[in-house]
Amino acid sequence: MRVVTSVLVIAALLGVPVRAAAPQPLAREAEVAAYKQMAAGIPLGARIKVQTDDGRRLTATLMAVEYEALLMKRESRVPEPAVRVAFARITRLQLEEKSGFSLGKAVGIGLAAGVGAILTLFAIAVAIDD
Repeated sequence: MRVVTSVLVIAALLGVPVRAAAPQPLAREAEVAAYKQMAAGIPLGARIKVQTDDGRRLTATLMAVEYEALLMKRESRVPEPAVRVAFARITRLQLEEKSGFSLGKAVGIGLAAGVGAILTLFAIAVAIDD
């Protein structure tokens, strides 16, 4: 342990650059390959969020993963045609998370609150009656 500490201190004093574990930027080709691999793991029909190199943001349903592009369909009030976005133009790709709050959960919370309120009123009535 002392040897490692001594070597690091001497290297710092002599100005020898010690390579830290700093993140290294990826080449664009490697990033495109990573987006292709990531898209291959997303199930068809899933909602995805995509940001392109020109700043455009899309939230759509994934229809197909092609060799060079994603095919997706945006949900809008006025029907739109499907959109093809090349992997080379994608700067961010993410699976859209569900909100996690459903009607069943809301009903359950309401019932629990109502039961709690009724039990509290019964407890107060019993305490006053004694």
